[in-house]
Amino acid sequence: MIEAVIVHIIEGDRILLHYKKRGHGAGKWNGLGGKIENGETPEECAMREAKEEMGTEIKDLKKMGEIVFYDVQEEDWMVHVYSAKIIGEPKESEESRPKWFSLESIPYDEMWEDDRYWLPLVINGLKFRAKFWFSGERIERFYIEAGKDLRKG
Repeated sequence: MIEAVIVHIIEGDRILLHYKKRGHGAGKWNGLGGKIENGETPEECAMREAKEEMGTEIKDLKKMGEIVFYDVQEEDWMVHVYSAKIIGEPKESEESRPKWFSLESIPYDEMWEDDRYWLPLVINGLKFRAKFWFSGERIERFYIEAGKDLRKG
């Protein structure tokens, strides 16, 4: 199972999303993040990905949830979901183009299909656990438990 992180930066009534230019999720808007590498913690991965994808640092990293994705393009993923604050101005990189959106104009139609189900929980400060079963890039079924104490099984 691939382990990864996704971080959403929300400031007031806006959210910072990244247009993925290459790799997994290319052509979609998403939070920043990527695969956990070389024994790093999810938090270390989040910090590294922020520098790589937008040339800046993040702070106040807060774990919001965990999502298990089954059979996404024939791979299973365990994703740690965080919210954070940004330090400085985001910059475009070879991998992604960051852009601020109002919370009322999130481009869900240009994102992974599952985002519309769990991203509102992050925006509203609710912790959660979720499982999504995919066929290619389409959801077959899902389960979400909001308000879960993530320290327990």
